[in-house]
Amino acid sequence: MPLKEIKAISARKQEILNAAQQLFSEKGYVAASMRELAQMLSIQPASLYSHYGSKDEILWEIALRAARSFYDKVMPIAEGSLPTADKMMAMLKAHTHAIIANIDASSIFFREWKRLEDEKRDKFAKIISDYEGTFMKVLKEGAEQGIFRSGNSRFFTSMMLSAVNWMPGWYRPNGKMHPDEIAEAAADFMISGIRV
Repeated sequence: MPLKEIKAISARKQEILNAAQQLFSEKGYVAASMRELAQMLSIQPASLYSHYGSKDEILWEIALRAARSFYDKVMPIAEGSLPTADKMMAMLKAHTHAIIANIDASSIFFREWKRLEDEKRDKFAKIISDYEGTFMKVLKEGAEQGIFRSGNSRFFTSMMLSAVNWMPGWYRPNGKMHPDEIAEAAADFMISGIRV
């Protein structure tokens, strides 16, 4: 899986990725240009290309690193031994915290990855599918145990994650609710919708 290939990068490359995340999140990947990115960083476009060969390459790295952050927060819970309902609650909270930890990268994780070139897009679609499949698995287990509604686990997963995934559009760090409160409330709301 490409996520295992992610390695540490230089401070300069991280600075480029941070600026690109902000630019792609604000303007959208298609509307953003390498020239604008270079201007944000106060460097010449040629200098930018010495670090990344294309805008697609930057998007790919941002998408993979965002995916890794979600996997790192959610997978240990999914593979743990919590009771099913507690596991789903903890996974939804972890997913929410992953969004809050990097709003710009999260918006790319949810939307802009679809702009990747064909081969990368197909690989990333598999990453997304596997990630969502982890939630589906826990939903199915809960349905078998009689604690969650039985039915289309893919639909339920899509509905739950889609609701939370809108956060990049409205979350504000200086808002009235603390991230822990948001994660708790969002997870509780989702769980209440699938409980029997």
